[in-house]
Amino acid sequence: MNTDQAALSLFEEHELSGIQPTGNPWIMDAHDPATVPVPLQVVITSVEGPYTERDRKLWTFLLHVAFEELGQKGGHSVAIKDINTVFRSLGGQHDTAWIWESAKRLTRTIVEFEVTFGDERFDTVTSIFSASVPRKGKRGSDLHFWFPEPLIPIIREPLRFARLRVHFLIKLSGKYAVTLYEILEGFANRRDGECRVTIEELRQWLKVPEGSYDDWRDFRKRVLHPAIKQINDDPLGAGFTVGYEPIRKGRKIGEIVFQLTKSTDRIRTEQTIRAAKDSKARVADLKAKGRPVLTSGAIAAADRETRHTLDMADVERQFWEHWEAKGKPEFTKGVAQAFLGFTKTKYRQSLGR
Repeated sequence: MNTDQAALSLFEEHELSGIQPTGNPWIMDAHDPATVPVPLQVVITSVEGPYTERDRKLWTFLLHVAFEELGQKGGHSVAIKDINTVFRSLGGQHDTAWIWESAKRLTRTIVEFEVTFGDERFDTVTSIFSASVPRKGKRGSDLHFWFPEPLIPIIREPLRFARLRVHFLIKLSGKYAVTLYEILEGFANRRDGECRVTIEELRQWLKVPEGSYDDWRDFRKRVLHPAIKQINDDPLGAGFTVGYEPIRKGRKIGEIVFQLTKSTDRIRTEQTIRAAKDSKARVADLKAKGRPVLTSGAIAAADRETRHTLDMADVERQFWEHWEAKGKPEFTKGVAQAFLGFTKTKYRQSLGR
């Protein structure tokens, strides 16, 4: 049931040219995290069903696995034991039976959203997942799954999204920590790094049962502090740290202002992502100038090797000027290797060596 590459796509290529995941969902790497963009319509409000925090983790993980094939016929197929290996390594249980049970709950979870076709907007409702397993050997066989057709354009081209760190999300324990991370991630890229929310809205977002923790001190102790502590205990994994200020409305705490501070590693990763978005334009520009293709990844690698101390745009400009002054010689070991050597030379010069 693997995707048939020869089959016609459900969507045109231009509809699926938006934001992309980063990293590898099968490999844990704190410095190259596996991230996947999830539309805030799915993260925060319009979702109803029997799903649990672990179900949301599974949905996000499988979204990363399948992202590049979304919209193609045939669905996706992954070995259940491979899924469980990732979850187990991040603190999950050892058996695999939970994966099928989780998948069934996800198929009974629905999402509502608005979508535009031409000049008209439509209210749309769909489940967020479909799945099947062979009747024989459930525990050791493959999970076949699909993301519903109406949801795919919303996933690929969301108006607002949270770029969730898949492995960090899986490590979190407790529904309040999972949901709070998902919510705050959606605000982490605001220029002021701020999320202002009423207590009532926050309770709704976190799905705190009505009548539970009505007193601010209980809410802070039982819900807010444990969730924030999990995030702040691993700033490298989360990509940010959280502070907050309660705001009084009369005699009661009526609002909370969360302040998010990005980690240094995250800032650098986002710079790499932005550079990657420009890679197609870069290739076209280089070809137009008769230059070999120097990818954004090669520039980012040279930037890391020289400890992010140089202005890489200026280094690249000098590199091409030097190459042209030398008569545009062949790069016998490749342009990326030549650029790395050039950048290291500039780095040593900047240190006075």
